[in-house]
Amino acid sequence: MVDIVSPTFKARIDFRILIGIFVGVILFQLYLNSLDDEEQTEFSIIAVSLSSQIITGFAALIVSKKYRGTKVFGRAFLSLAAAFFSVAIGEIIYNVSLFVFNVDPFPSVADIFFFLLYPFSLFHLLINIKFFKIKNNFKNISLIAGFTLVIILVYSFFAFEAIGEFNIDFFYGLIFISGASLITSFGIYGAITVRKIPLGRSWILLVAGILLGTIGDIWYQYLEILEGYSTDHVVNLFWYASYLVIIYSLYKHYKII
Repeated sequence: MVDIVSPTFKARIDFRILIGIFVGVILFQLYLNSLDDEEQTEFSIIAVSLSSQIITGFAALIVSKKYRGTKVFGRAFLSLAAAFFSVAIGEIIYNVSLFVFNVDPFPSVADIFFFLLYPFSLFHLLINIKFFKIKNNFKNISLIAGFTLVIILVYSFFAFEAIGEFNIDFFYGLIFISGASLITSFGIYGAITVRKIPLGRSWILLVAGILLGTIGDIWYQYLEILEGYSTDHVVNLFWYASYLVIIYSLYKHYKII
């Protein structure tokens, strides 16, 4: 670990940046609400969503290149880059289906690329956990299982309340929620373990970003059950904030190594 961390770097998290992120996404939502032109609204949403995803992917790619002498971490951040480039591809397919072909993109091929966020992100987290030699004892496994179960149960409760039965919509959403719960649980587990080291600060930020995305995912799946999702829905703020916080975490990581 000494070889990959700069001993002179101050790993303090600048909370002004986090406040700026949350204020920024709220102001963007207020801007959308002030628009009367539907096309301008849709263009603004697509531009912010897609650019955020692509920038996050490139940020992870830049970090992976800085690890070019360390194959393990290089692969980890390449996987994280692939996660967000996959989401960007899904975003493109989603919007083309909706606005060009006028087809309801839920469910659609776009979902395959949205789902790839989870295995790619999980691979990134597992590599880091293995590197820091975090022990897989009963307590730690119980912690991961507990977080995962709580997230799945929260979704299941609200989804069943809305649907009233265990149908295809319930289980389709559960697939995505299970993926989101896994990366959130492993992320929290890793953050608790490595929080005291310099790289732990960037991990905490990464987990915060993942958690925001998971909240967005749970809310989105619930809205789709109710057919209440629209491209300008406030749930998007959680995804925007998620991307920006993860970008900040990658910046911190880049400066630390």
